[in-house]
Amino acid sequence: MSHDNRRVRRLLLNPLVAITLVVVIMTTGWMLYTGGTSNIAQARPGANLLPALVQPATAGTTKPADPWAMTGALGGWDVSHSGDAQTSLALVDGQESDHALKLDVAHVTSGDVTLTSPQADLVPGRTYLFKAITTSDAEFTLLVRKHHTDGSTSLEQVRNPLQNTGNAPIPVSDAFDSGNTTTAVEYIFRLASTGTLQVEGAYLEAADDVRLPPGVTTTANNIPAPEPADGQHGPLDLWSPYSSGESTVESGRGADKDGNFFWTRVADYQSGEAKWQYPPIPVTSDRMFQFGATYESEQPVDVVAEFELANGGRAFHNLVTVPPAGEWTTIAEEFQVPNGAKSAMVTLVSHGDGTTRSRGYFLTEVTKPGALRWDKPMVSIAFDDGWQSAYDRALPLLNKHGFRSTQYLNASTLETPNYMTAAEVQQLHDAGHEIAAHSYDHVDLTSLATDRLDDELRRGKEALAAAGLPTEDLATPYGRSDAQVDWYASKYYNIVRGTDDGINTRQNLDPHNLKVFYVTSETTPDELAQVLADTSQVNGWLVLVYHQIAPAESTGIQGNTIATDRSTITSDALAAQLELIDKSGIEVQPVSQAFGQLQGP
Repeated sequence: MSHDNRRVRRLLLNPLVAITLVVVIMTTGWMLYTGGTSNIAQARPGANLLPALVQPATAGTTKPADPWAMTGALGGWDVSHSGDAQTSLALVDGQESDHALKLDVAHVTSGDVTLTSPQADLVPGRTYLFKAITTSDAEFTLLVRKHHTDGSTSLEQVRNPLQNTGNAPIPVSDAFDSGNTTTAVEYIFRLASTGTLQVEGAYLEAADDVRLPPGVTTTANNIPAPEPADGQHGPLDLWSPYSSGESTVESGRGADKDGNFFWTRVADYQSGEAKWQYPPIPVTSDRMFQFGATYESEQPVDVVAEFELANGGRAFHNLVTVPPAGEWTTIAEEFQVPNGAKSAMVTLVSHGDGTTRSRGYFLTEVTKPGALRWDKPMVSIAFDDGWQSAYDRALPLLNKHGFRSTQYLNASTLETPNYMTAAEVQQLHDAGHEIAAHSYDHVDLTSLATDRLDDELRRGKEALAAAGLPTEDLATPYGRSDAQVDWYASKYYNIVRGTDDGINTRQNLDPHNLKVFYVTSETTPDELAQVLADTSQVNGWLVLVYHQIAPAESTGIQGNTIATDRSTITSDALAAQLELIDKSGIEVQPVSQAFGQLQGP
């Protein structure tokens, strides 16, 4: 038997490679048979609560001046705007389905533009999943309008929705429990700039295979008198307007059918800020809070947490910037009190011309019981995709410091060009590095039908287990996940790494959405040194994520084997970063080992 034949036989006998070949053959055959359409996320037959889009009588017709003229053709979807805007809505060919809605915002100078779905009636006490495929060259937010049993409605911004600002189709989704008070919903895409948004394959269905965030125990509202008083300032009214900088600011109190609100109007803005504020509330380091408010605005609004420090200084954290809103919209954000803070105040801050209205403020504590923080900091060094460069260039540098990494890999890429071999993966495992799952193929799990979604997650785990590399640790490809992906992932994995930027702490830790720090070619030594110092200060857990490692800068980047995007760094840069990690004195452990140690026995 020749040397080449013996090598091929060894590869075929390796469990990782054998399973790869079988699944690739099966997947390819199924896609040829079905045309690939069954792999796309879609509602179960007859389950979609949203009407299908149909071809209008005149192809290519855009939305006329009469907004009801094409309601049937566009499935009841509607466009509106709160300020000065020029829009059109057309039915076009979809990239992933037969038809898609294309919203074009040709001009907007103030306010927002919204694309609203038809209203869908709900059954009490059921969980629901909404999903749509979007393509957009403009930023947008996803919102849900809920209709309640008492006849009222509420509009809520979906927290951290997947958003697309490029040309590739990306799903967005939301999941919720209707409870006993929500009778119907509408979904809304909100834009505040020129550009196009294409929406296709939208569906809303009752679904049991979604994992909703666990409930938290909250305390009473810490904000005094969250609703403004009628008329003039009363003796118990602790709110007051505040402004700084160069601009013309007016502030006051108003009322509508839903109650009282604050308003702030800014004109001729040059610098500074304008807001309504209240006396800061006492806080202590490491405690967790959830802030919320309902707002309506002609301009973007910053949600800012201001902390008074024990040393006399102040710290400001911009929790989120929300877009202009033509309708009252409820927002909610969580934050952890920084080290040394003794008081906190969270407000809605205007930094430009326009009017902002606000009401319904709340600030409740959601601190977990037990210790406020872990007893030591930790760092994990992770590499995605199983690139050959991680073995060839990163491994010698890691060995120099005695660091053990976590390698998230797709079993289907083993023994293929530019990726590690099964033997190299085994060597990493034997040396103490963690081998974790990156699903089976490197596909966007949020875009898959549930049968293939389950297969991707299960086969990724089984392929590693069959090679003697069991894992409970998953990083979803592209960092994309949703409530349905999380439900299927929880069947096979205990840890799911997310893409939210930040440091994991005992208070904010979510085992199904670990926070990360993506290292790119633009990451400076000062930035890494600062995040290491912050990790040490709060006894946090920093998960650093790398991709490809290019040769040293003096040798250049080989374009045929190494990607030249931001995710690629040189071996020189990695060497310098590992030195910083070593000098920080923070313990380095693979992800699963760090998770186990920090969780305790």
